[in-house]
Amino acid sequence: MKYKLKNIVNNIKKNGYIILPNLISKNKCEKYKKILNKNYEMYKDNYCSIKKEGLANKQDEKVVFNLHNKNLKFFELFQHKKVLDILDVLLKEGSYKKSEPYYLNNISARCPLKGNKGQLIHIDSNLAGVNYNIIVNVMWLLDDFNEKNGSTYIVPKSHLVKKYANNNKKIENKILIKAKKGSVLIFNANLWHGGSEKKNQQSRWAIILGYARWFVKPSFDYMQNTPINIFNKLNSKQKSLLGFDLVPPKDEFTRMTRRSTNFEIPSNYNLKK
Repeated sequence: MKYKLKNIVNNIKKNGYIILPNLISKNKCEKYKKILNKNYEMYKDNYCSIKKEGLANKQDEKVVFNLHNKNLKFFELFQHKKVLDILDVLLKEGSYKKSEPYYLNNISARCPLKGNKGQLIHIDSNLAGVNYNIIVNVMWLLDDFNEKNGSTYIVPKSHLVKKYANNNKKIENKILIKAKKGSVLIFNANLWHGGSEKKNQQSRWAIILGYARWFVKPSFDYMQNTPINIFNKLNSKQKSLLGFDLVPPKDEFTRMTRRSTNFEIPSNYNLKK
């Protein structure tokens, strides 16, 4: 299937989202899922508790955070050309000479388990109704999404509404995403959305990437959680996607620009196992 960039961008601007099928093979989906299941089992017991920090080791959902420090294979998705071509338009629009950078401010994967009641309808940008795309979410479907396995609800065109969803009332025009594994869902982070109830035991992994304009803070500090052996294997594009050239200067004697022409080197970090 051929994709016309202009049509895709216009669709996202108008409706808030688009689904592109068959961007990766079923075989690759299975390989990513194998890595994620292994990572989840390896690290889940070391997550901060929900009472302590709000990052839950949930009983009704598998979650793997910070995929960049788990396996370099994930970078194939982080820098998928068709996706970055779209983001180059959406996340540079309105900026000075349309040249301002963007980076990954959220890198995680989720798989709800049977009994998961889903989520409240919400947005991810914290700025309802902003004219421009400040954050764009890219959701890679590693399993089929359907009405029984905890697919995602969206409300088309809600990214244009200058208010937040009222979950105490019935939300009109809510639709459920139905798509095959290997598809990618791209949507404005201002779009009202939320996970649905998981009614079966089928796997429903999705890799969820948030790409943000350079001035938006990340969910985690990559300068503090990227092992140096991982950093040294990254190319320039990959380092930029993690924002290593967007680190503010330490003081006025280091440099005067907010962005660096060189990549900052992360601190020494070892993953807990």
